[in-house]
Amino acid sequence: MVCRTRPSGRREAKIAAFALVGLLWANSAHAQALRLRADAVAETSSPAGLIVLQGQDRARPWLDVEGLVWGGARPEVTGDVLVLALRLHDTKGRTELRAGRFVLSTGAVRPVQIDGAKALGRLPFGATIELFGGAPVVPRFASQPYDWLAGGRVAQSVGHRATLGVSYVQRRSHMEVADEEVGADMTTMPLPWLDIAGRGAYDLTSPGIAEAIASAAARTKKTRFELFASHRSPGRLLPATSLFSVLGDFPSESLGMTVLWKAAPRLDLLASGAGQQVGGTYGYNAWLRSTLRLDDKGAGYLGVEVRRQDVSTAQWTGLRIVASLPIVTTFRFSTELEVALPDEPNGRGIAWPWGLMALSWRPGKGWETAAAVEAGASPLNRYEVNGLLRLSRTLELP
Repeated sequence: MVCRTRPSGRREAKIAAFALVGLLWANSAHAQALRLRADAVAETSSPAGLIVLQGQDRARPWLDVEGLVWGGARPEVTGDVLVLALRLHDTKGRTELRAGRFVLSTGAVRPVQIDGAKALGRLPFGATIELFGGAPVVPRFASQPYDWLAGGRVAQSVGHRATLGVSYVQRRSHMEVADEEVGADMTTMPLPWLDIAGRGAYDLTSPGIAEAIASAAARTKKTRFELFASHRSPGRLLPATSLFSVLGDFPSESLGMTVLWKAAPRLDLLASGAGQQVGGTYGYNAWLRSTLRLDDKGAGYLGVEVRRQDVSTAQWTGLRIVASLPIVTTFRFSTELEVALPDEPNGRGIAWPWGLMALSWRPGKGWETAAAVEAGASPLNRYEVNGLLRLSRTLELP
């Protein structure tokens, strides 16, 4: 049950964390393993649900099936398939064929949800070839005539320390080229304590760099240092047919560093800062986070984070406190508290607080229940209160 005062932007992100029903079904009598999980979230105005399906056959280990279905009622019953894919693969990892609806992501190709297929082959001398094609997803398996994308990636491993790849993708809308890119990606470990990675995409439709990202990380026993840089051109990241891509292009660049220090056996300190440039305006963002584990396994922990954002029109300072505490063997309490202080409230409140408190109970024999209350304020809502309940049951059938 959810008690609401205004529509919440956070609720969509919380659905995956707090579901109403969970079910796991295992069947080994016929050398099969079928896992089924059904989650549902209900609120007073519109119930919704998420069904996750995964299937493997022990007699046919080269075959996997997965599905992710979203359903709701606003006000009539609706549903949509997010993922529904069949995967055939060599048990030694040399070949793979994936078909159906899935999220495609490889090399410098940015993630895209498609109805299509992807084939992968690994050759004995370290080369990898990927080919893919399909139609960009339209809700409820609808279609848009002549909309499709196709491309591929070729990569070569150099020993066990480096991989180089080149990719190409073309997207068409109503038979016209909406986007065409060529990209390159690289990962290498020149030294046992040093990792270097990078990828970039060049727009062939409107010549120029669409995206470029690079990072280098060095490790010691107690510390990790990472330098990172990125360049993004929103006008080239959007299809050429998008209205936003012709209204203006405001590239952004960032350069920063992240440091992790294991200050004590149970205490980690993580700091990150980056300078940014957006449309000719310079700014920065930085944060410092500490995490204290209350036991060697990390079953309980306390965390504090301070954040500062000063980029373009986003100027605020924030504080976040998190805790997860096992009360007894079967109970666990967790909480998250946040407050953001804007530099210029502009009549939207001098502070924007948000908090979440949850209690879970595992009585045993496969049962688990959890309840949570969320409350907060934002620049859009003066206040909002949400309640969420989850009930799950795990079954193992012979």
